[in-house]
Amino acid sequence: MKNLKRVLLLMLALCLLPVMPLAYAEGNVLQNQAVDGGTINQNIVFVDVSNHWANDAIYDMAQKGIISGYDDSSFKPENSITREEFAKLIATTFSLNLGYKDAPTFSDVQNDRWSYSYIEATKEYLTGYYPPKGQAFFSPDTRATREDVAVALVKILGYTTDDLRDSNVLRRSFVDVEDISFGLRDYVAIAAENSLISGYENRTFRPQNPITRAEVATLLYKVIKSSVQDQADGPSLAVTMPEKTDSGTFYVSGTVSKGAKVTINGTAVDVVNGAFKEGYSLEEEGVYSVTVVAKLSSGKASTVRKQITYQVAGPQLKLHNIPETSDKESVSITGTVTDTTDRNPYVYLNEQRLYPDWNGEFSTTVKLKEGVNTLTFKAVNASDKVTQVVKTISFNSGAPVLKLGDIPESTSNNKLTITGSVKDANDRNPVVYLNGEKLYVNWNGEFTKELTLSDGQNTLTFRAESNKGKITTIVKTVIFESDGPELRVYDVPLTVNVGNVTLTGKVKDKNDNDPVVYLNNEKLVVNWNGEFSKTVTLTEGDNVLIIRAVNASGKTVIEKRTIFYIVAAPTLTVDYLPLRTTLKRITLSGTVKDSNDSSPNVYLNDEKLFPNWNGEFSRDISLNKGENVFVILTTNKYGKSISVTRSVYQD
Repeated sequence: MKNLKRVLLLMLALCLLPVMPLAYAEGNVLQNQAVDGGTINQNIVFVDVSNHWANDAIYDMAQKGIISGYDDSSFKPENSITREEFAKLIATTFSLNLGYKDAPTFSDVQNDRWSYSYIEATKEYLTGYYPPKGQAFFSPDTRATREDVAVALVKILGYTTDDLRDSNVLRRSFVDVEDISFGLRDYVAIAAENSLISGYENRTFRPQNPITRAEVATLLYKVIKSSVQDQADGPSLAVTMPEKTDSGTFYVSGTVSKGAKVTINGTAVDVVNGAFKEGYSLEEEGVYSVTVVAKLSSGKASTVRKQITYQVAGPQLKLHNIPETSDKESVSITGTVTDTTDRNPYVYLNEQRLYPDWNGEFSTTVKLKEGVNTLTFKAVNASDKVTQVVKTISFNSGAPVLKLGDIPESTSNNKLTITGSVKDANDRNPVVYLNGEKLYVNWNGEFTKELTLSDGQNTLTFRAESNKGKITTIVKTVIFESDGPELRVYDVPLTVNVGNVTLTGKVKDKNDNDPVVYLNNEKLVVNWNGEFSKTVTLTEGDNVLIIRAVNASGKTVIEKRTIFYIVAAPTLTVDYLPLRTTLKRITLSGTVKDSNDSSPNVYLNDEKLFPNWNGEFSRDISLNKGENVFVILTTNKYGKSISVTRSVYQD
């Protein structure tokens, strides 16, 4: 019966596809019939369906009293139906039990509502809503939607969410998956997967679209026609039984249409809820026929004929995890042999006897040859019953697995350390060559090599070879282009007022231990740490210093510095002299300094003084009555001078 329902509902689902309009000749329908508060006006034609695509189905269903029109002789085919109306259609179509007498399931459908019995009968198919708190509700007055139909079809056909084969069917089929209620998506997916309901040409499903009265009429019309045809063809009958048995016992089981009686080889068997199952025992080996007949009370019958062969089996031989292909020369084979009549059956592999233990388990190691290896296992019991299993293993020893560490495509360092590893399933000591030079490979298959690169492109060809002559080759190219030296010149002032500056700095080069440094084309001395120092004598004004570092590859780095040398006048300090005095003699003293001249000249009123080594000078002076003016002048070798004037009045 379940299969019958699936066929009917598949036809029902197809009714939701677009249907071309059908012409219909107006005619009379049957008498009036009141149904659930609405009147089916069957004495007149429906005034609004004569040119409608669903008119045949509408009139047929109206004549059968399954659907109804309105008092104004209209059918309103494009009107939607409510959830409670759809519940009635499901219950009526599938003859569900309406004798529900328990307390109402839904808070908004009490037992005095016209649709109460229909909703209760279909609640497993057209479900209600169950909030986390509070009572469940059905929303009987809301419109039945396409997702309601899909869920009802799936559930009434007996599908569960475990039957979903492809969890991505909705996203692959429809662009509006997010519009489908989250909790119903698996059911809609099953409906789509089994073609119970389809979408539209623009790949939408429109789950919330209402179902129209015309669609429902067409849906029921197809269901009833399909049901009549199935009855004419006799009851459905599905039979399951084995084709062979080695024990002499077997079962015949199956399903049959409701109300049909079943016989097996002329003997009646029990049918419970449309299913039957009977066991049989055979005494001798041979081929036996089984005839299953299902018959309705109307006399319609269906027959299924099957055969079963009874043959005592040889030993049961099981092999474990034998690969179809292998890259290893030796393969371990394990298996188990059992026999109901012989505790110690013999086992052979390619005619070589194996020796199972007391538990029937055996193992052996097979050495393979290059290519296809055929393994024929044979188990023989005391009755000479033989079980044979043939397996093939394709052996391709494969080349060594050669892995290299990171090798840059380009580098500015002429030293490159190569690392890698090599493994071979059939050779513990594969050989590795780099550009024809054999490398040392340790016990773990690892190797390392330091290379000195040449300017430009360097081609590195790695070759790993096993003792079976299998070769793996990897070619890498590394472009070496050296940078210039790294030249650092320590702080150099932009302006100075001294004639000598010490220039210091440091040079290094990752590809040259002894880069050369020049200052204005004069080669400087560079110590072991790459440091250099040079005292530069400046000329007044701008002094341009070009520092150039060159490595062994001829790469050059240049730093340029400019120092502006300002020649300053000497610094002259005259010690205190009183402005007025009664003394006839006083001592004039002071100090002169010059960063560019160790012996600047000092004059007192054009008389040359002679400062000591520390720049200090002193002279006793006789005063005249009145004002005495003293001019102290100093000048250095660059002609820069400065003077100080003092005045002393003698009373």
